[in-house]
Amino acid sequence: MSNYLPEDVIVEILLQLPAKSVLKFRCVCKTWWSMISSRHFVTRYLARSNQHRPSYLLFRHYDHKERFTLHPSDDAFPCSNPAIYPLPLLKGDELQEKRSFFEYPSNFTELHCPNKHKYTFPSYFNIVGSINGLICLANNYTIDGAYYLWNPSINRSVLLPYPNIRQKSHGQYTFSLGFGYHAPTIDYKLVKFVYFDDVIPPVVEICTFHTGVWRFVIGPDPQYIVGNTSVFVNGALHWLARTPDKGKLYKKLAIAALDGLLAIHGGQLEYSGDRGWVVKEYSVWVMKEYGVVESWTKLYTIDIGERFRRVNLSIWIIMQKAWNHGMQQIVQKA
Repeated sequence: MSNYLPEDVIVEILLQLPAKSVLKFRCVCKTWWSMISSRHFVTRYLARSNQHRPSYLLFRHYDHKERFTLHPSDDAFPCSNPAIYPLPLLKGDELQEKRSFFEYPSNFTELHCPNKHKYTFPSYFNIVGSINGLICLANNYTIDGAYYLWNPSINRSVLLPYPNIRQKSHGQYTFSLGFGYHAPTIDYKLVKFVYFDDVIPPVVEICTFHTGVWRFVIGPDPQYIVGNTSVFVNGALHWLARTPDKGKLYKKLAIAALDGLLAIHGGQLEYSGDRGWVVKEYSVWVMKEYGVVESWTKLYTIDIGERFRRVNLSIWIIMQKAWNHGMQQIVQKA
């Protein structure tokens, strides 16, 4: 075909195809391999995929086994502002049997998550973040953790090297993770904040995928990362943070409350807050204009019905666009 069509026409055709097909076409010849693997092609492919991809909700839940399911989100949440969206609750035996609070919609796609290393005790994935359809998973229930980069659209994953700081060599510590992307180099990064007995500032190390090496970097001025929830917006990672002495919010991008988690909604920074240890609902806020505190707007409220002890919302719902039919350079090395 390359004898009859100019290369730019071939590129335009390839840009329209699903990721699985494009990756297969790398094997046509050396020229196609170089062209499809080039930074220019990958950048264009990602840009087009981000413009045309649909929105989905990624659920991580347990039904006798750990499951990841993908649900179309066009009708999942109403667009009115503010709004109340009820999630059907399971009761009694159903709740215990399915190990879930909610009855999930029937229209879904089940994903095949990466195979874990075998351990002598159960281990489960936490979702660190999702960028360009690539999902970063952390197996935090192991002694030293195992971190995976996973592209569900082509069902491939990469196990990252273990970090420099591990419990085996450094003892007990707490930590927070962030998953980011450096657009100029088309490279993905995993950031780890490590705290030893709440010593401030934390030790920070970053793993860059292309090098596969963890390196230490200088941490920020004294601040304490709350929980393990971070999101990537406008080319930067964001955490909820407080200073350890006074318990105040670290005001780089201020919000109205401390407890809650961050997510992304329509490319905007999203915050979901609860109302204490025993909660009835979660309120979701969106920063309409990035960096403008006054632009925080209440989008909707998730009513969980009966009063439960405080639940981390990220355990059962991740409100991010987590599916992408675009090609990811990161899974080509799997």
